Amino acid sequence: SSLPAQATQAPRSRPFVILDAAHGGSETGSVFSPTLVEKTVNLLLARRLQKELESRGIPVVLTRVADNLLTWDQRAISANTSHASLYVALHAASTGHGVRVYTAMVAPPLPGQSNRSFLPWEQAQAPYLEKSGMAAAALTAECASEGLPVRSSSAPLRPLNSVTLAAIAVEVAPMGASTDEL
Repeated sequence: SSLPAQATQAPRSRPFVILDAAHGGSETGSVFSPTLVEKTVNLLLARRLQKELESRGIPVVLTRVADNLLTWDQRAISANTSHASLYVALHAASTGHGVRVYTAMVAPPLPGQSNRSFLPWEQAQAPYLEKSGMAAAALTAECASEGLPVRSSSAPLRPLNSVTLAAIAVEVAPMGASTDEL
């Protein structure tokens, strides 16, 4: 399958966010009920966040706008060629509660290593870890200020390790015992 046309547009003059609704197509993700799966929740969340951010003047591009499957590499390539300021992978979980914010778990860049240094695909995020950490910290602080239970950590998540811009993953879980509270 080809890359989404929306995410491969020419560079924009103003900063924007790329929202990546995880899963899609035959990859359903978590199953919350017989009629509700993670891929659907993620896409609904992406559309809702898009409306919220755009109402605040922050342009957004979605990696997928329908129920289609994108590989991890396609998602990373889409983000890397988008010229976005921030990449946010969106996930939902049936366990736990609140919000989890993740940054990539890769080795930090070596002293003197620039963004133009050759890095293995799985380590491409290394020069952007500081910016990713700043984005994660800001989101974590905002969630906490809104009274949401929030936790932040790093994890070896795909496609985060291969994204060459500030990149985080956000996983939402129900606030109570029911997935209806997502």
